[in-house]
This record gives sequence, C-alpha cells and structure tokens, in this order.
Amino acid sequence: MAAGLATAACALLAALGCGVQAHPQAAIEEPGSGGQTSGSSGGNPGSGGQSSSGSGGFLAGSGGDDGSGGSTSSSGGSGGSSGSTSSGGNSSSGGSSGSGGSSSTGGSSSSGGSSSSGGTTGSGGKSSSGGSSGSGGSTGSSGAGVMIDGKFVPKEKAVVFIHFGHSNMRGQASKPSSLHSYFYDTAPGLWSYKGSFTAAKEPTAPEGNMTLAGPGMAILHSAQAAVASGSDVQFISVGYGAGSKTSVDYLKSGTYYPIFMKWAGQLKGNVTFGAIVIMLGLTDGEHLPASMVPAFPMRIAQIVSDIRADLGEPNLPVLFCDYEQMATGTLAPTGSVGVVMQPLIRMLPGMVSKLVLVPTDGIEMQDDHHFDMQGHKDWSNRVIMLMKSNNWFPWN
Repeated sequence: MAAGLATAACALLAALGCGVQAHPQAAIEEPGSGGQTSGSSGGNPGSGGQSSSGSGGFLAGSGGDDGSGGSTSSSGGSGGSSGSTSSGGNSSSGGSSGSGGSSSTGGSSSSGGSSSSGGTTGSGGKSSSGGSSGSGGSTGSSGAGVMIDGKFVPKEKAVVFIHFGHSNMRGQASKPSSLHSYFYDTAPGLWSYKGSFTAAKEPTAPEGNMTLAGPGMAILHSAQAAVASGSDVQFISVGYGAGSKTSVDYLKSGTYYPIFMKWAGQLKGNVTFGAIVIMLGLTDGEHLPASMVPAFPMRIAQIVSDIRADLGEPNLPVLFCDYEQMATGTLAPTGSVGVVMQPLIRMLPGMVSKLVLVPTDGIEMQDDHHFDMQGHKDWSNRVIMLMKSNNWFPWN
C-alpha cells in the first residue's frame, strides 16, 4: 500500500505542477519546539448578531441551529477538484456579517430562534462596530452576546475555538499524573459548548464514553494565559474528535461536520470565533484507499472553506497540526505513512489562506503517535503563540 500511496501522491503533485517545498516559517521561541511554521498576517471581520438574556442559555441571532450562508459545495468524499478555497461566504439569514463595522439590516430581534428557558429575545442585534476577530486591533461593542452561567457575556468577550480531528484530538492522554488537574479540573472563564454551556474539562472533544485527555482544555488554558491578569474574556471550546477518522469523514457531506457545526451555528452572531484548530492527516494515509490519499489537501481546503462560509467568517484563522514528528514505526515521518502524508500536509499553507502548521517537534508521546498530557500542553501553547505572532489574538 505504501508504494501505491507514494505513486498516487507523486501523480497529484505532478498534476498540480508544484514540488513539495519547505513552507515559509514563523519562528516559535520555545525550548525544544524544533520546528517552525508558516505565518501570515491579517484578520477576519466580526459578524453581527443579536443578544439575548435568560438564565442558562442564549438566543442565536441566526434563528437556527446551523449557518445557512455557506454556498460552497462539498467534494462528496473524494476531495475537491481544485486546491483553492472560497474566500467568502454568505452570512446567515439572521444577521449580516459586520465587515468594517456596518450596521445589520433591520436591527430587529432575532427571528425564528426560540429563547432559552426564562429568557427574552435579543435587544436589537446591532452589528459589530469595527471590532474584528484576530485582527490585532481593539474590538468594538456590538450589543450581541450570550448568557453563560446566568451572566451576560458580550460577543467581543466570548471567544470560541472550533477544534476537531482524529483520535489525537479526541484525546488518548492519561499521563503524567501531575497534569491531571490541568486537564480535568474546571477553571473560571473556560467553557465548553455542545448545545449548552458547561464548565470546561476533558474530554472536550469526546467520542462515546471515552474520558482520556486531548488538547481542548490546554488550548483554553493557553489562551487564558495569554490575556492580561484579571481579564474578563471567556474562552469557549466547540470540539469533536473520533478515532481513526479521516478528512473524508469531516467533509460537509460526511458524518462529523454536521455535529460540531450545529453547535457552532447556534453561537453564530453572538460570539467571536477565534480560530479553527485541526488534527488530521496521519489517518488518511493509514486508513484510506491509496487512490484517495492524494486529494487530502483539497479535502482540507474544502472543509475550511465550508466552515468559513457557514459561519460568515471568510478570514477565520486555521491552526493545523503538522505531521507527528515524534511518531514511530510505519507512522514515523520516515515510515511508509509518513513519507506520503507529510508532503501533502506541507502543501496546505500554500492552498488555504490564513492557515499555519503547528510544529510537533519534541512533543511528548503517550504511545507511537498520540500526544501525552505534556505534549498537548506544549502543542497548545504553540497554537496560541502562532496566533499572537500573526496578529490573530487581539484579546486582552
């Protein structure tokens, strides 16, 4: 199979007319990181929405569970036919995306969405007045927001990380024991959303009844550590992980996209989406037929394009896990899977705007390819460091 994967991958690269080259690097000043990733600057406009009140819930400004604005088509499981991504996307019908601070149409309370228990409808749904997610600048007050634990949190202070992927995202970590509290204890200002808000703790991207730790809680902790002491910014996880699943499974037409995007769509217009964090790649080379593997970069580009379009966030940053450098055996970078998948992953920064690879050099492992708790903590710190170095982390 390895020979077939390599032959198919080479055929794709030849068809694209590009060699596999080292991607542009952005330095990460962290001991033992060993790797650097590409970076780009810029930010994405915050989208307008509507606020609501009511204990224990919120009213989505879009009037529905999922964002209906995305107009790009899914590749149907075999990969997109071109490597480009859509740079735009229609906003959902409940509120126009606030590019540059334009006011939303109508200014009326949200239509179609039902309020939470005891809650009232939104207070006008003003659009963002110039504040942008990940732009490096200050954010304006939109009037929109969410109710978390009985308190209203303005949109600009409710920052969501959408994170999904294979078993490393679901979590396989159980050690070291010294980090159990970091992953399994709740902390003020850190939340998980899966139809309702709960205090975050692992598993943040659960599969079935599994309770091992993934990177979700570490991403939230790292983001919180990057803001000023006493900051009232609330960091929110919307996560999903499934063992041995591939980019095909996460296409819009696949099994898992509708799950996590339903939750994200419920928050659309009332939160600030901070970034998309993805762990995929190794499993495509391990579990897909050789003929499907070369289309991996196009499938990732399509998934990102669909998420951005459905959320009305065309510039939402993407932090993508580089190939697992510390994996061993056939999954090692020099193994039969690694020699095929690593070049395909390294193509992504040149195909998807505002996507950088998060290095995995020196990351501690639980087994032959899963991060342990220290590995997730270190890797998540790199996620936030890359966001800051690219001016995608404006919160304080």
